[in-house]
Amino acid sequence: MNLFPKDEIFYTLFEKQAEKLAEAAQLLDEILGNPQNLGELAIKMKKLEVEADDLGHNIIDNLRKTFITPIEGEDIDLLRQYLDNIMDHIERVVNRLLIYKIQIPFSKEIREYIEVIKKAILEINSGVKEIRNVSKFQENLHSRCQKLNELENVGDEINRTALKNLMNPSQISPERNLEIMKLSEIYETLENTIDFCEDVGNIFESILIKNR
Repeated sequence: MNLFPKDEIFYTLFEKQAEKLAEAAQLLDEILGNPQNLGELAIKMKKLEVEADDLGHNIIDNLRKTFITPIEGEDIDLLRQYLDNIMDHIERVVNRLLIYKIQIPFSKEIREYIEVIKKAILEINSGVKEIRNVSKFQENLHSRCQKLNELENVGDEINRTALKNLMNPSQISPERNLEIMKLSEIYETLENTIDFCEDVGNIFESILIKNR
């Protein structure tokens, strides 16, 4: 018997947040496959981001009202923040691709960043489900933490290559300089998205250590 049934609300809301990220990953796939539909897909992404924000606010509301939480309140709040940050940054990338009118097909680096983000979201989606029963899924969660760290390292490599290519253009012109500025911001936002995915892994690790 669960003496604290309200505890379940945090797990449920985290899972819903992770589901929104999974939907965002699917939309990123659609954007890569059908970049000509970017305007329509950007609207869908914004809707997802707003829905994810609402879930985050719901977590905060429940955290304020709950005296005893299933995991430490600080970890609950940090996990909420990092999941929210991932969604915010994904939406920002799509928004910038649209308003900056980035040429299609998108660069190899953008596609590579997105592939890493999609893989990281898969790990996060599974890990969020597993924190409901940390003792049962200790090895799984530890493995996901390692995988998210590895994906962050891959993101770093992509970032180094992307910036190197940007800063060594074959020709210089005002138009090219403007394009470099636009892509630099997009690459930085993609890199930050991957960093936040690793932060989620660090919270999984913290929960593991505190609930052995």
